[in-house]
Amino acid sequence: MANKKIRSQSVLLPGKQWFYRASVVLMVTCAMALMVMSKTNNPAVTKLRTHVMDAVTPLLSVASRPMDTFHNFGTWLGEMSRLREENVALKNENVELLKWQAQAKALEAENKSLHALLNVVPSQKSSYITVRVVSDLGGPYIHSALINGGSDSGIRKDQAAISDNGLLGRVVDVGDSSARILLLNDINSRVPVVAELSHEKSILVGNNSDTPTLSYIGGESKIKLGERVITSGDGGIFPEGIPVGVVTSVNKGSVKVQPYVDATRVEYVSVVNYSF
Repeated sequence: MANKKIRSQSVLLPGKQWFYRASVVLMVTCAMALMVMSKTNNPAVTKLRTHVMDAVTPLLSVASRPMDTFHNFGTWLGEMSRLREENVALKNENVELLKWQAQAKALEAENKSLHALLNVVPSQKSSYITVRVVSDLGGPYIHSALINGGSDSGIRKDQAAISDNGLLGRVVDVGDSSARILLLNDINSRVPVVAELSHEKSILVGNNSDTPTLSYIGGESKIKLGERVITSGDGGIFPEGIPVGVVTSVNKGSVKVQPYVDATRVEYVSVVNYSF
């Protein structure tokens, strides 16, 4: 049986080879014939050539589509690469703009703080040294702040320190390039003040709490709740008229004052070089 299969294959193989060879020869012959006839102006040849063109054109169109697709895909890749580069550039530019925006906002806040500070300075003949608060030295027994200006800047002991909301305290220690401010609520703080409506003078005394008290008040005091308290100018240390705080409690001769200035939120202060 195996010998019969091998024999049949050996018989068919030469037949196939002859068919292929004959087909090639026929196609070459036809091609040469068409080339020769195309040199003539024979209408039949022209018509045949037209039919061949009509038949081949759709095939060529289909065959060209993969190349067009490949070309379009290459163009798409190039466009995507360009868009990616533009996206990276825009992201970098956005980061830089955010940095500038943050700096601009910081400068704007600083500018507002300094402008507000100018609105509080007293009207007497004084000069002002504006410095930055660099540290809060507050504790259970002492309430003070460190500033980055000292005797080299013209700061001296006992000068008043004001912020954009009012009086912060007074200078108690001075170095060459730094100084310490004693805050209003420190137990050692004493500030001559006057109630703005009742015109009663007293001394604002610190007690290491958030609300200093008024001392030396008469038994028939007319100071009222919510009344504004300002510096009186007595003693020649603090200029007259600096906002200090507001009365928050009046109880049997004990008057408490809430200072306008929250020392924990102060960034800049002006030290007042006051001429009495």
